[in-house]
Amino acid sequence: MSDPNAPRGAIADLAKQVQIPKTTIYIWNRELKDQIDRQDPTKRTPASLWSSEAKFQAVLATATMSELQLGEYLRTKGILKEELNDWRITCSKANDKTGEAVSKYRSALASEKVRSKKFESELNRKEKALAETYTLLELLRKSPGDLSGTKRSNDLPFRSPTCK
Repeated sequence: MSDPNAPRGAIADLAKQVQIPKTTIYIWNRELKDQIDRQDPTKRTPASLWSSEAKFQAVLATATMSELQLGEYLRTKGILKEELNDWRITCSKANDKTGEAVSKYRSALASEKVRSKKFESELNRKEKALAETYTLLELLRKSPGDLSGTKRSNDLPFRSPTCK
């Protein structure tokens, strides 16, 4: 039932033969596919999306296989031989702490730190310039020229007659 090469209408024909509702057979079919997926989660997932652990398990499983067994395994799992070889190389270099990988990582990390400090100082400079510009704009907005429309209350011509 879960064979993707089954002819169209196979489930409907089966439902008629055994006199069970089609929906029941479809539910059973879905449950069977889910059960297969739980047993082997990599079965329906493209190899490029496998987790690191699944790739490692594939490398372990194929380590002692003959070419014939390896070919069958690769076909059933949907893996390319080149992918498996890349995974094998990655697994062998995973714990290499003295090789080029560490020195490349350290140099890349140092350059990223320098780059980060450069960006940080540039950001601080721009923030200061922005704050200064804002302050200048506020001062211009609140300059003494704004007081031309209003007079102070203690000027003589505007005092009330009771204050004279």
